[in-house]
Amino acid sequence: DARTLIAYFERNGAPKCPPTANPAEYILDVAGKPGARVDWPRVWRESNERQAVLAEIARINALKHRAGADRAEPGADRTYARSVAYQTRLVFARMLLMQWRNTEYQLTRIALQVICAVVVGLAYLRLGDGLADMSNKMMALFFVAVLGILATNNVMPQYLRDRRVYGRESSTNQYGWQAFGLSVVFAEWPFAVLANTLFVVILYWMVGLNPASDRVGYFYIVYIVFGFFSLSLGQMIASFSANEFIAALIAPIPGALLTLVAGATTPYPSMPKFFSSWLYWLSPHRYLLEGLIANDLHGARVHCNPDELYTFEPPANSTCRDYAGDWVKSAIGYIDNLDATSACKYCPYSVGDEFVSTFSWSYDNRWRNFGILFAFIAFNIIFTIAMVRIYKVNKR
Repeated sequence: DARTLIAYFERNGAPKCPPTANPAEYILDVAGKPGARVDWPRVWRESNERQAVLAEIARINALKHRAGADRAEPGADRTYARSVAYQTRLVFARMLLMQWRNTEYQLTRIALQVICAVVVGLAYLRLGDGLADMSNKMMALFFVAVLGILATNNVMPQYLRDRRVYGRESSTNQYGWQAFGLSVVFAEWPFAVLANTLFVVILYWMVGLNPASDRVGYFYIVYIVFGFFSLSLGQMIASFSANEFIAALIAPIPGALLTLVAGATTPYPSMPKFFSSWLYWLSPHRYLLEGLIANDLHGARVHCNPDELYTFEPPANSTCRDYAGDWVKSAIGYIDNLDATSACKYCPYSVGDEFVSTFSWSYDNRWRNFGILFAFIAFNIIFTIAMVRIYKVNKR
């Protein structure tokens, strides 16, 4: 009936506990009531009971020392029963099972990728090699970057649910923050690979991107890695958010900002100095888009449609070759009718690399950009795991 504890409170200034009262409710009312007259932490620090507890702890430690407990095998007094590697292996296996059983979450992930691939594919269906087609391919790939925001938003509620489970289980020292942090990050990846693969299969052939095997392979692995980045970004944002509402308020800010300064809608040479001097270089979407667009258009011949050609007149008694042949050899683009004596037809680009260069991008940077994407992922993961260690889930 908790008489010892009730007597302690009554002896130190608490009101008497009625005989019919629930002892647990009485103790909560006395110790947790706002504006209480008694400073209970100070009372405990000055109490005889505290001194008795400290003396008992000292006695037990002395007994352990005399019994040779200080020479016990290494790790006998560790917090967890098993190593971090063992914990991580078990927690990761359980996370994978939880992901597999969470069919609603997985179907949502797959539906997002499939529906977005079909919508973008229909909007830019079977593009050719004209001037407008080249710009449309760039916009289709730009939407690939934008759609990463959906994956970011989708993973945040799941992370917060997993963190609440960890908050309950960590209080009993079942496993540590390292095991949870690594498992919650990497358990998402196998299922993301499946969903992102469906996206690539649908979008790539609907849009009509470069069919060369090495170009298809590069697009596939980069999009898979970008999917990992989108997931890690969402988990990073959720890791310092108190709940789903706060995370949903924060997520659009970096997502929209980093996409807008990626260099597709506003090329780097035309970008305001404030953004081009630092934020442009910090945008992972910039490295994604440079790699994907340069990968697709590198070496691709451009054939302007008749309505895309610029017309100019050569001097009398001369051909387009005589008038502009030397100039076009040193410039970009081509003249469609070099032997004509009137209405010379000029196309601004002859190969896709010339179009890509107007954005200050290069095909030579595509594998460098691939590595930089991994650096962003590593930062997000390290930050997320650090916040697992720092952020207290069960704050009162």
